Amino acid sequence: MISPQHTDSPLLDPSQSFGAEPGTLLAEFAAQLALDPDALAVRHGETPLSYGELAELVAAKAAALVARGVGLETTVAIAMTRSIDLVVAVHAVLAAGGAFVLLDPAAPRETRERAIELAAPSLVLTDSGNESGIAAEPVRLPRPGADNPAYLVVDVPAASAVVIGHRAARANALWRQRLCGLSAGDSVLWRAPLDTQHAVGELLLALQTGAALVLADEPELGDAVADNAVTTVCVSPDDLAGLVAHPDAESRLDSLRVILSSGAPLPTQTAAELRAVSGATLWHLYGRAETAGEVVAHEVTGADTAVIPLGLAADDVELLVLDEHLAPVADGEVGQLYVSGVQLARGYLGRQSTAATFLANPAGPVEDRMFATGELVRLRDAPYGPGAELEFVGRVESSPLAGELVLDEFEAQAQTTPFDPAVVHIPGGSAPTAIITYGDLDRRTNQLARHLNAIGIGPESAVVIDVPRSIELIIAIYAVLKAGGAVVPTDSGVALPEILRAADPAALLTVDDRVPFIADEFPVVVLDRVHLSHYSDEPLAASDRETAVLPSHPAFILFGPGSARATHVTHAAAVNRLVDEPGRHFTARDVHLQPDIGSVTTQWRGYLAPLRVGATLVLTEATPDPNHRADVLASATHILDRRLQPTGPGVAGEVYLAGDQLAIGYRADPATTAARFIANPFGRPGERLFRTGGYGRWDVDGHAATLVRLPAPATAA
Repeated sequence: MISPQHTDSPLLDPSQSFGAEPGTLLAEFAAQLALDPDALAVRHGETPLSYGELAELVAAKAAALVARGVGLETTVAIAMTRSIDLVVAVHAVLAAGGAFVLLDPAAPRETRERAIELAAPSLVLTDSGNESGIAAEPVRLPRPGADNPAYLVVDVPAASAVVIGHRAARANALWRQRLCGLSAGDSVLWRAPLDTQHAVGELLLALQTGAALVLADEPELGDAVADNAVTTVCVSPDDLAGLVAHPDAESRLDSLRVILSSGAPLPTQTAAELRAVSGATLWHLYGRAETAGEVVAHEVTGADTAVIPLGLAADDVELLVLDEHLAPVADGEVGQLYVSGVQLARGYLGRQSTAATFLANPAGPVEDRMFATGELVRLRDAPYGPGAELEFVGRVESSPLAGELVLDEFEAQAQTTPFDPAVVHIPGGSAPTAIITYGDLDRRTNQLARHLNAIGIGPESAVVIDVPRSIELIIAIYAVLKAGGAVVPTDSGVALPEILRAADPAALLTVDDRVPFIADEFPVVVLDRVHLSHYSDEPLAASDRETAVLPSHPAFILFGPGSARATHVTHAAAVNRLVDEPGRHFTARDVHLQPDIGSVTTQWRGYLAPLRVGATLVLTEATPDPNHRADVLASATHILDRRLQPTGPGVAGEVYLAGDQLAIGYRADPATTAARFIANPFGRPGERLFRTGGYGRWDVDGHAATLVRLPAPATAA
C-alpha cells in the first residue's frame, strides 16, 4: 500500500466531501459521513472503523494518489488482501477521481498479469507497498462526474474488462438497499472472491447505504455469519445449500435478516430448507458485470414450488425480450433478454465487441442503449402483484457464455467436421471394428436425447447407463448429457441393484443382453430395441427443453470403487477439468486410445476430451500407466502428512485434491461430505480439499513432478 504524503490538497479534509458530484459513489459516501460520522463503517475481527475514521484515511490516501497522477479516466489496480487497508484503497481511488479494479493477490501470477494487461492500469497498489506505473508531478484534477468510470471488472477467460460508471454503480447499490431495507443497524458480510463483480457489489451495498461492512477471518461461511452477527449476506445457491444443511443451521443463521442469492438458478428445495431454519427474507437475483451487477430480483416465498423465476427489473432498468429481428416476442414465447437503462456499463475497455453487445434500443429514445445478455427467457405472470416475471430458458448458441456445458464444444465440432471419424471401437478377437463419424454421432445422440426428454429426462435427472464398452456407450453418455440428465456409470464395481437404489434414477439405459428386469419405478430404455427414427436428428435448441441446462446442474453421478456413496460432478466442474486436456494434449489430428481399464467412472474425461477438439477416440485394450500427472490446470494435488503439512519429494503422504473440478459432495450423506471435503489451508477462504484416502509420493524428474501411488501404511487410520 502506498504511504500517505502530506499535501495542502483539500482532499485531506473529509468535510470537502471528496470532491463529490451528484450522482456519484462519492456523493453517497459523503452523505453517510454527514449523517453520522461515528456510525460503524467497517469491522475486521476486533477492529472497528467509523465512517469518520474511514473518511480521514481515505482523504490522506487520495491525496497521495493525486500526487502520483491519478485522476479522471485513470485506472488503478488494487492487488491487496481483504483488509481495512483494501477498503481505504478502493475509496481513495474514487476520491482521487480514478477507477479501481480489484485483483486477487492469491490468484496465479499469470492470471494477475493477464488481468493487468486487460485493465491497463496506470498504477498497481499492493499490500507490500510495491507499485508500478506512472510517476507524475502533483496535479489538481477535476471532480469525477456521474459518467466517469468508477471501477472495472476483468474477466480473464473472456479476455475482457467491463467499465462501470459512477451513475450505474450508484443506482445499482441504492436499488439493492431499497430491496433489502438496509440501515445503519445492518451489517453486510464481505466474502466474495476479490476479483469478481460480487466483491464490489457487497462492498458498495454496505458503504453506500450506511450499513457496516464485515470482514471475517472464519473459514466457514456459517461461522462467519454467526460469530459476527451478520444481518445481510450474499451467497451462491451452493453456499446457501451448505448453510441450511448444517446441524446447527437455525442457531448459526439467527442474526440474518436478508439473504441475496445469485450466480446460478436457486433450487426450490434449497429455498424450502432455508424457510425451515430461518425467517430471513430470501431474494433470488440475476445480473451481469455489464449491468453493474444484479438488475433482476424475485422475493422467494412458499408459493415458489416448481421453479424460481428471475424476477422483476430493478429501478431505472428496462427488460426487453426480443426475437432475432429485435422485435418483441409474444407473452409466453422465448426470446433473448436485453437490458436497458441507467445501470448499464459503459462497455468493454478497448474492445470492438462493445458495439456488438451494447446496441441501440429500438424502443427507447435517441442514444438509449441496451445490452444483449445472450440469455433466452420467457415472460410469465407474476405470482402476486402487477407485472410479469422472467423465467430462464437457456442461452443463445452464439452467446459469449457458450462453452459452460460439457458438450458445447463437441456440438460445435460436429457441425464443422461432420465426416471426420469420431469414435473407433476395436473389440479384439474376430469381432469387426466399428467406426462412427462426428456427424453420425451427433445425429444419433440428438435422436436419443429427444426420446429421453419425451420420457421426462432433464436437469437433475439421474440416468443409469449399463452398456458395455462400445460406440453405443458413447452415444448413451452424450445423449443423456444433451437431454440435460446426469450420467450414472455402472463400471465402478458396485452391483447394479445397489446403484439403482442409491442413485434413485429417472431411467436406465442398457442393451438387450443386459436387461435385468422391467422396473415399474423408472423407464428402461433398451438401446438395441428402441425406435428413434421418428425423432428429429437436428441439434436440440434451448426451447426444446422444458427446463434449461445450467453449469450448476450435475453432469455425472459417480460411485467410488466398491462404494455405494455417490458424488455429483456439475457441468461447471466437468468443463474446468476438461479444459486442461484439449489445449495441452489433443489436436484434431490426434488419435486417443482409451484402454479397457479406463472406466467411465474413473476416467470419464478421456471419453469426452478428445471429441471437444476433433480428435478420434479409439476404444481398445492397452496397458495401464500407474503414474498420474499432477500438473493439471486449475487444480492442485497435495501430498500431506498427518499435520496437513506438505511432504518433500520421495516422502510418502496422504493424497489430497483441490480445485474447481471437485465434486459437490456425497449424495444424501452430509457427514461423510464434511469428513472428506475439508477446508483448504493453502487456498482462498471457502476453498476445499478432498481427502482421497490414498497415499503417494512425488518423484521429481527435471521440472516435472509425477505422482506415484502407494499402498496405505499399516498404521493408517
